Amino acid sequence: MPHLKEITPFYETGPKRSIEINHSLKITRMNEGMPILTPKKDSSWESKVVLNPAAVLIEDLEKLGPLMVTWGLNSSQKKMLLDSGGAVVMLYRAQGEVDPDKRLAPSSAGLAVFTPTLDFVWRKETPAIAPDEAYHNLGVEDGRCTFINGIYYFFYTGYYYDKTEDRNKVHICLASTNDFIKWELNGPISGNLNVVDNKNAVLLPNKVHGKWVLLHRPMQGEFPKAIHWATSESINGPWISEGMVMGSYQFKGFSESWIGAGGPPVYIGENQFLTIYHQGHYLPDRKREYDLAATILDFSQETKCIAKKRIEPLMRPTGSEEQKGDESLGVDNVLFICANYIWKDDLILPYAGADSRIFGAKINFDSLVNELGYK
Repeated sequence: MPHLKEITPFYETGPKRSIEINHSLKITRMNEGMPILTPKKDSSWESKVVLNPAAVLIEDLEKLGPLMVTWGLNSSQKKMLLDSGGAVVMLYRAQGEVDPDKRLAPSSAGLAVFTPTLDFVWRKETPAIAPDEAYHNLGVEDGRCTFINGIYYFFYTGYYYDKTEDRNKVHICLASTNDFIKWELNGPISGNLNVVDNKNAVLLPNKVHGKWVLLHRPMQGEFPKAIHWATSESINGPWISEGMVMGSYQFKGFSESWIGAGGPPVYIGENQFLTIYHQGHYLPDRKREYDLAATILDFSQETKCIAKKRIEPLMRPTGSEEQKGDESLGVDNVLFICANYIWKDDLILPYAGADSRIFGAKINFDSLVNELGYK
């Protein structure tokens, strides 16, 4: 099967920049820098890698009670969550062995539960969403989850084989749930976002100027491999693209760079949202590096989304656990994020390292927002 088309990214103007970290923010890698979730070698669907988790914080203990029953947690697991003050529900991407018919390892969405400080509590033995629909028959990938009015909306990348074009493609899909066990699969979203390969879709937590907003990243067309935004009257669509928000800068030492949205942006007031995103880079030898970055998106003007000061990079891969991935897949030196949430004074960042295992980090929320110039 032919793979996705390679497209040159759009770049912002200006001289090439340094990739060196130049901020003074304190970022703490949690669990002493070790993974909080690793593959299960005895599992057919998650034996190779676990990566790119969506995560939702549930602090309402009355709502959490019935969910713990639905998940089948035992008394000690329930106590662990209640004593900690809530739960973090994680929907992560997982891959097992290569399927010889598909010539790749299809991705499923796994389900795990942690405390708000990312202590492991429970993991579902079977996929939350398996790659068994035509629109995601090669993978349920890189989802982001936003809670709106009692429903958890999971926008994800559906990876599939298109017989008409004889190639693998990606498009934005939507699923929803109120308990993470029973799912409504909506399939590819309606509107004009999926007319090209598209991914990295994330729903903002509240309306802007009376409409829902979705960040996304087209892989082709005008301004490719940059962060775009779309609006809709309904979360279920149709979604209409409003254009590009920002593209990547060019960086010294890399032959190519691009960006894509991370977890659900955090509302900070005045139609502005703190946004964590990823930066991808290719070295001249086609080895890669993925870093995490941060900005504030300003929707004060109804027809524009403006990215303010950008911290690039916020984090880079360090140590063997983040820099060396599964040998058979060969994806090294990567940090990738699909989730963030506020716990007490910190912004918690669940992220993947080297496309192989899941980690957590934290940063003081106010310090980050102040560093980005929000007053």
